[in-house]
This record gives sequence, structure tokens and C-alpha cells, in this order.
Amino acid sequence: MFLSRRRLILFGISGIVIIVIVLLPLILTVTLPNLSGIKITLQKIEYNGVIEKNNTAMLNVFFDITNPTSQALTTSQIDFKLYANGKSLGDHVIQYADIPLNGRPQIFANGDSVIHQVINIPNLDKNLIADLNKNNQTIKNINWKAEGSAIIESGFSSAPKNFTSSW
Repeated sequence: MFLSRRRLILFGISGIVIIVIVLLPLILTVTLPNLSGIKITLQKIEYNGVIEKNNTAMLNVFFDITNPTSQALTTSQIDFKLYANGKSLGDHVIQYADIPLNGRPQIFANGDSVIHQVINIPNLDKNLIADLNKNNQTIKNINWKAEGSAIIESGFSSAPKNFTSSW
């Protein structure tokens, strides 16, 4: 007999496996909330000084991520371009891809999270270095802008969230 009991079980299990494989991408996207309400803003920038030998400035960049959803999220990477007074200071990355999911920065439900990164800016022009060296109040007088993309994750799914922010 062609359809023996063992073959029916084998066909049934094979069918279930195929259905799960086909529907897995759909199932994974269901766990990610609507990212339109999530806001990524440049919270502040702190100046840590200039390394004179190679004219490199060290800046602390703080991003505030607001999560209005009822689901806790995390991020594995933030790619951004930083501008000072309209001049590009280069492309930068804050990355947590090598860190397990539970060790990454948590973006709690209905809350804010601050993500901080120290970045080095090489080859600054003399005017910007002079402004930074005057005092910390001058940092606020500089037009800072960041634009980029963050990978927001929830459970098994992730999606990019683009942002532009000024401080």
C-alpha cells in the first residue's frame, strides 16, 4: 500500500516543516512594533580635548531614543554622519552586533534610553578647534547635526529606523 501509516506521518511532518519555513519571515515581522513613533535625537555632545600630534578631537556623542510603544526594544547598530556648522565630521558607527541580545542597550516600553559613544574626529579645521578649546559653552554655540539609521530589534525581528536630529 502506497499511503501507509509511516508515509502519512512523514508527509504530514514534512508539510508542517515546509509551512513553518515559508511563513517564518511573516511570523518574525509580527513581533516588531510600528517604528514610526520611535524618535532618535541628538541629546548632547561633550568635548574631551584634542590630540595635538594628529589634530584629532575626541567627542562624546549622546543619542536619546524614545520608545512610545508597549514593547521593549534594543538596537544593534547606529550609523550616523555628524555635522558641525554644516561641515561633515565623517561617518561614525555605534555597534553592538557582537554583544548578545540581552547585553545590548535596552529601549524600554514607554520610555527613553540614552546611548553614548566616544568618537574621534581627525583633521579638524583650525576654527572649529579654536571654538571647541574656548570653553564648553561654545559647544552649544556650534550647530550640531546628526543623520543616519539605527537598526531597531525586538525578539526575532529587526528593521532600520532613519533619523535626522540637530542640537
